[in-house]
Amino acid sequence: MFKLRNGSNNEKGFTLIELLVVAAIIGILLAIAIPNLLKARISANEASARKSMQTLRDAEGEYFEQDLNEAGGRDFTGLIGTNGTTDSLRQPGDTYTDADALIDSSFEGADINGGTTEGDGTGDASSCADPKAGYCLTGDFTAASVGTANTSNGYQDFGWEASPTSANKTGRRDYSTYGDGVIRCTVSSSATGAAGTFEAARGTAGCD
Repeated sequence: MFKLRNGSNNEKGFTLIELLVVAAIIGILLAIAIPNLLKARISANEASARKSMQTLRDAEGEYFEQDLNEAGGRDFTGLIGTNGTTDSLRQPGDTYTDADALIDSSFEGADINGGTTEGDGTGDASSCADPKAGYCLTGDFTAASVGTANTSNGYQDFGWEASPTSANKTGRRDYSTYGDGVIRCTVSSSATGAAGTFEAARGTAGCD
């Protein structure tokens, strides 16, 4: 028959010094890992923003070439829109099916204008309802830069911009694209944590 022993004198635990050493090691590992994780997140968000510019550029091009709003002439829309917003990239024509959409639903809510009015490349990235990977989007459709508006929300040229919702936290760069197809970018001058202000404009250099 087995007897239970009082092992209080035989059991050993960690000393205070050992616990402090372990805590110090964990602290060092976290100090190394967290900045790298933040950098990886920023890089992923910036890659997504750049891809968004490419997608919007291609969508506007298709809208233009195929006269998808059936206005009788080729023009750009300048609207992200939603299911129900006619003459937009989400619903180019009067009716909507998934096959008709030029961009997917992840763009909805990322437009600081709510997808219902053309932007003018101003404002900041604090007012979009649903940022896309840490970035807000806006249109740059000012009359001075793109010419006279045509029918059915149509414009002679287009411009889309992306800016981080929290500078140096969700992204470091602003992006833009226009009718020439170039993806432009510049480092945001906003204070860390502040919303970006769509600084990549028509005169900004193209990204490397």
